[in-house]
Amino acid sequence: MFKSPNAVLFRSLGSALILSMIFCFAIGLTSTSVFPTTAAVYAQEDGDAGADEGGAAPAQAEKVTESYLVWYLKALGPIFAPAFFILSVFFVTFVILNYMAINRNNVMPQPMVDQFSAQLDEKNYQEAYETAKASESAQGKILAAGLAKMGSGYETAERAMSDVAEEEIMRLEHRLGFVSMIAGLAPMVGLLGTVYGMVESFNVIARSASAPQASELAGGISTALITTEVGLFIAIPAIIFYEILRNKLALLVLEMTVQTESLMARFKGQGPA
Repeated sequence: MFKSPNAVLFRSLGSALILSMIFCFAIGLTSTSVFPTTAAVYAQEDGDAGADEGGAAPAQAEKVTESYLVWYLKALGPIFAPAFFILSVFFVTFVILNYMAINRNNVMPQPMVDQFSAQLDEKNYQEAYETAKASESAQGKILAAGLAKMGSGYETAERAMSDVAEEEIMRLEHRLGFVSMIAGLAPMVGLLGTVYGMVESFNVIARSASAPQASELAGGISTALITTEVGLFIAIPAIIFYEILRNKLALLVLEMTVQTESLMARFKGQGPA
């Protein structure tokens, strides 16, 4: 039985937010490979150059290190870091929602099917209708619609079942489409970050009276590359999960169609009663 959509959505959002925070915290803890910041590297190079020119080696510049997570967040900046975080949360949320919805127990629960079939065998049609109607599953709604129109003939009942089936399948596919949307949106945000970072780097070149140092261009280039990378990190799993869930939905729809036709085949050829 489906739970309240709002309750499931808020629960999934909370789970996704917690998972994202744990993931970020784990990266921060496990990023033991630290590296000198750009400023520290060029300060060291300037110190080496001064040693060659003056003959005396100055004091070694202090090497400032930071984790990969901090460096990524700085490169993403205040615009793209929240954007990718929101995309990640919604990605995890919709994967959880679709995984819960595209499930055999939700689409075609076996206890309901067994009870419905037994009641049809005993010709307790009213009880079978109430059993199907009480179920909030897709197959339950289809069977209830068919029995409700059976008095007008099998063809009318078949059309009613087909209409309800299309509506239920469309509802499941619509929810699954959000995963596909995130898979397409994440690379576009990354591409926007690439353009933004390159514009920032060229802006530094345009404003500099002389040839700018590499350290002055590193910020824009880092933004350009890392936004593209993070966008792909989100898009690739989204495509994988979308294809897996779509194939799972197709198999469930096929199995539900065959099972529904088998259950209602006893009424085939029946005219209006």
